Amino acid sequence: MNAAAKPVFDRRAMLGTFAASAAVFMTQRAVADDTHAMESERAWFSAFGLKMRVEVTTASTSGAMSATRVISPPGGGPPAHVHTREDEVFLILRGHYRFWQKGKPTIEAPAGTLVHQHRGMVHQYRNVSDTEGEHILICLPGGLEELFATVANEGLALPRDMRRIVDLSAQYGLTFQAPIAE
Repeated sequence: MNAAAKPVFDRRAMLGTFAASAAVFMTQRAVADDTHAMESERAWFSAFGLKMRVEVTTASTSGAMSATRVISPPGGGPPAHVHTREDEVFLILRGHYRFWQKGKPTIEAPAGTLVHQHRGMVHQYRNVSDTEGEHILICLPGGLEELFATVANEGLALPRDMRRIVDLSAQYGLTFQAPIAE
């Protein structure tokens, strides 16, 4: 068999298909089926200026992934940062987001868009809508939702508590970088 005849598997396309399927399943059924998550984990909380709710816990997937529903105010989004432990997949449900990845073209992400941010990539995003935006954040593997919960439980806010947020984030393999947004 010659090389041209071999099937080619695009890891990003496969990841996107998985994430889209997982998000659809999660929003329709997994919330009810996720018996490992306690109601308190499904309560809305605020972290990094965003409203969040854990939909699928890391514990319920044996560490494979987590999914967090995020509502972002107009102009909302985190500072530039990089993850060393997880890939992130964003499924935009409503609003219009803009994603920046260091050294890559800007990504316009209206509702229905799926964006993959792989570990090691400096990135940031912002809701560029005039209204609230909503997305599902899927982390592969899971665990980052614990950082979000800790930030919320301690009542930390940016920029006021940046020193504590930087220290906590480092424990989860997340470091903040110089802004890359246009």
